[in-house]
Amino acid sequence: MHALDMEIFDDERFWAWVEAHNNDDPAKLRLAWHGREPWIDDAVRQIECRRKYRRKLQYEISYDRFYFPTSLSGEQSTGDELARIHAAMIPSGAHTIVDLTSGLGVDAMTIARATGVHVVAVERDSVVSAALRHNAGVVGADVETICADCRDYLESVPDGRFDIDIAFIDPARRDADGGRVFGIRDCEPDILTMLPLLRRKVRTLIVKLSPMLDVTRTLRDLPGTTDLWSLGSSTECKEIVACCDLQADISSDYEPDIHAVTPNGEISFRLGEEACAESKYGTPMAGGWLYEPWPAVMKVAPWRLLSSRYGMVQLHPNTHLYYSPGPVSDFPGEGRRILEVLPFASSVLKQLPRRYSRMQVAARNFPMAANVLSRKLRAKEGYGAPRLMAATVVPDTPVLIVLEGQ
Repeated sequence: MHALDMEIFDDERFWAWVEAHNNDDPAKLRLAWHGREPWIDDAVRQIECRRKYRRKLQYEISYDRFYFPTSLSGEQSTGDELARIHAAMIPSGAHTIVDLTSGLGVDAMTIARATGVHVVAVERDSVVSAALRHNAGVVGADVETICADCRDYLESVPDGRFDIDIAFIDPARRDADGGRVFGIRDCEPDILTMLPLLRRKVRTLIVKLSPMLDVTRTLRDLPGTTDLWSLGSSTECKEIVACCDLQADISSDYEPDIHAVTPNGEISFRLGEEACAESKYGTPMAGGWLYEPWPAVMKVAPWRLLSSRYGMVQLHPNTHLYYSPGPVSDFPGEGRRILEVLPFASSVLKQLPRRYSRMQVAARNFPMAANVLSRKLRAKEGYGAPRLMAATVVPDTPVLIVLEGQ
């Protein structure tokens, strides 16, 4: 890291300029101020990143001198909401916590604040590592920053002492050319190759993984997994997180706890519970409620359990929609009241556009893709428009379910 970058952290003119121009257009600033100060590009980046990540990193950006070493560091960083969930995964009594791939350090700083435990943050990029050290001081987090590759750092920890109670690792999901990768072995670092080294140093490993990974294969690849979380919003599954006890002698038939964390609560289960659960099937009716599980729930697939736990009927084994005569307040998904249930027929397709000038079209286990159906209906979307759910119900009948808008 060159001297100028180090000086920026304490440069009063730099931070005063960022504050003074915080509401200005970054492109115009960069053009107007080009060459006038050696730190202009860096200062403009602070303004850009504060706007781009103001929702994702609301807590950090509330501090005027929180520093973004690169825009990519903000893009790849854990958001505040997920970082708080990660911090809640740390068991009480942990004395030594290490973030092996800390990046911008949001997880490390959040864990330190939430647990009151000193956290070691390992980051191999010297520029990002220096920024992390500065930012930890800005937000008042008890984080020690070490600039090193995590494998070299682990090799420096004495064997057999298990000095690290908790190690958190978030492998990069891009290859050398910048393309996205999803397999555990394809990420950097390769955790599976590192497992023998980790077992010599660490008691519990918490691994943040791609939401594209298959849950069953992930559990097979990471022996010792005691808990697996699927974390998401109302629109997407954001990540999978596995907690692995590296020192326990866990038998091959051990079943970890699986958790889906959603906008309205958490559902937890074991695969054996899902296998033994009995699902009831039925047909939706006007006046009742149709429920669609949140993406994080869909990822871990507790299909029969949803039916049995919430007293609802499933429309079809492959549709993954649920019906209840009345509202179910704690269902981990979105529910809407059913206006009508119609057969999938050409005569109905001709009438629908006249009856509903606007529609939000979706399809689940249906012989026609949602975008094709939308074009056929000449559907115009809009806020509060009714939702048309095209789905297959038992035994194998396609229907059109018109739902209230939201």
